Amino acid sequence: MFKCRKARAGALLASILAVSLAACTVGAQKQSTAWSDATGAEQFERLLWQEIKAKNWTEVERRLSPTFVEATSAGVRDRAQTLERLKALGLADYSLGELEVRPSGGDMIVAYTIILRAASGGETTLRMMTVWQQVKGGWIAVAHSETAATSP
Repeated sequence: MFKCRKARAGALLASILAVSLAACTVGAQKQSTAWSDATGAEQFERLLWQEIKAKNWTEVERRLSPTFVEATSAGVRDRAQTLERLKALGLADYSLGELEVRPSGGDMIVAYTIILRAASGGETTLRMMTVWQQVKGGWIAVAHSETAATSP
């Protein structure tokens, strides 16, 4: 009888341990909330949009290469012009979807769809692509492209 209780206790302990370990790997991947914790281009893109929404313009500027270029249907912009356009957005909220990350040598390319919601209540859906490059101080965006999303 004593051996039986020991065996059941051992089996119970093993079951609890197995469930605990499985629970650790089943949950969603933790999203980084700080640049120093970010490990991938998807996180860099999400953090950049968080900074834009929070109007942390110094941090946004730090994340754009000095030679940053943006291409839109309205034309090509440099870093300063892009910062001015982002400030004028009046971004109230956003949501990202359909994210794809593709390595390209030492760079990372992120393609995604974004829904931008302005403080004025307007909403715009765009398809975007950003090229991230690793430099001594971390990762910076070197190029960006956007176009209006159309229905399939």
